[in-house]
Amino acid sequence: MDGQHARLRINLSEREFEVEGSEAFVKAYLDRFESWLARFDQTAEPARVNPAPDTLARPAPRRLEGNSFGELIHHLPRAASDVDRVLLAGYFSYLRSADKSFSTGDANGLLTEQGIKVGNPSQCVRQNLIAKRVFKHQGRYRLSQTGIDYLRQLLGAELPA
Repeated sequence: MDGQHARLRINLSEREFEVEGSEAFVKAYLDRFESWLARFDQTAEPARVNPAPDTLARPAPRRLEGNSFGELIHHLPRAASDVDRVLLAGYFSYLRSADKSFSTGDANGLLTEQGIKVGNPSQCVRQNLIAKRVFKHQGRYRLSQTGIDYLRQLLGAELPA
């Protein structure tokens, strides 16, 4: 089976890693990555390779807790863009609204309350529209499943409902 293609992926926020190549090549790096990741967290359990050569076992996603936007925004990675911040603010507003929608002003207001200044929130919403993370609904916006999945991946966690 050495000729089969395999992949390992790395994501430090979730202690995931990736190497791609033949199954033998990937297995050669598995022990190196496990010990390297264990240095980041002494209680870490090493990742295990699934029997299928093109997949990697992932830990169950952690569940974000907290009822305030301030608590939620702190889970964003430092490298998150303004587009990501506006999407998360829109998601929080979307959850709290009766019609499950948000406006650019709603999202920007939440960010402003947290001391986060976004240069052009309208452009950020437009970029999320182009990426199909949000869609228009009666003059406001709703998050698409793509947008929710993107936030889950970005945060490395299950989102609060």
